Amino acid sequence: MMAFLKRERMKDHSVGRILKGILACISLIAGLFVPGLLHGQGPEKKGGPPPALVEVASVIEKVVMSRITLVGTGEPWIETVVASEEEGVVKKIFIEEGDRVKKGQILCEQDNTQLMLDIEGAKYALSEAKILRSKAKRDWERQEKLFDIDSVSGKAHDDARFNYDASRKKVNRLRAVRKSLEDQLKKKKIKAPVSGYVVKRHCQVGQWLGEGDPVITLVVPDPIRFMVPVPERYVPSIKKGDQAVVTFDALPGDTFQGKIEAVIPQADAGARTFPVRINISNPKGAIKPGMLGRATLPTGNPHKALLVPKDALVLSGNRKVVYVVIDQTARLVPVETRAAHGPLIEIKGDLKAGLKVVVRGNERLRPGQQVKIVPE
Repeated sequence: MMAFLKRERMKDHSVGRILKGILACISLIAGLFVPGLLHGQGPEKKGGPPPALVEVASVIEKVVMSRITLVGTGEPWIETVVASEEEGVVKKIFIEEGDRVKKGQILCEQDNTQLMLDIEGAKYALSEAKILRSKAKRDWERQEKLFDIDSVSGKAHDDARFNYDASRKKVNRLRAVRKSLEDQLKKKKIKAPVSGYVVKRHCQVGQWLGEGDPVITLVVPDPIRFMVPVPERYVPSIKKGDQAVVTFDALPGDTFQGKIEAVIPQADAGARTFPVRINISNPKGAIKPGMLGRATLPTGNPHKALLVPKDALVLSGNRKVVYVVIDQTARLVPVETRAAHGPLIEIKGDLKAGLKVVVRGNERLRPGQQVKIVPE
């Protein structure tokens, strides 16, 4: 019995030593990672989050004008169908579609063989008429002298004068015939009425052209007439002579200045829009007729407004806000937006010019959060 109790006490003593060893290890580890814990101190309090890094921009106050941006299409200043003035067979064509032509340049030539023969005949007839006119003139002058001395009858004198008058009129008539034939000859060479580009050819070599038949379609792209459908509510504020800024999808990075030439007083019955025509200088032909573009038009009187970069706006629920930095702290300010002006936008709210608004790093800001401004 005594041996059994001795063994039990030895077992309890061994368990106690093991427990003490475990507690000693735990105390050592706690002392390493939580300084002061062994001395009865609580854990150190951690500091708040570090300041958020942000970029800022100033609120600007300036006089601006409300504008709208609308989609439109470029049209040529002139589009004309050049037609044949004379009948005839096409002998030569000197242009192709896409060619640039100058005013007076020959586009097409018709066969003129018969016309040349008619002109030669008219020249011979005119020469003969001139000879007969000279003879009739001499006869009349001779009869005039004889009549003065009563050596010829009045009838002979009158006949000589009538013959001379008739010969003069015949010469004039034949001159007109020859000139008409020569004009027809010139019209056999169909020329460009203006400088521009050939966009369509309507005839081929060997084709018969009647008077008035189309030869080519010619466009003049300088200036470009940019047509914009404007909603009726904006029409009263758009005036002839106002400036407009136009960009084209096919010409990224290029901006063109234009002037409003006309507000057409006839609405599209379905869309309730009025066509507005804008003239854009296009000396190099970079803008092609039919290009899709966007015109920014003035739609009101100049007024003073507060402007911030568009990047300053943050959506917070159903409202728009900006963060203003005051004493290195982000303050939330609700705003209403108005018209955009390039990278800036008009706002209305509890702001004033000169305040700094956050434009980078504002997506995760909270009201009252400390911030640190970094260079742009």
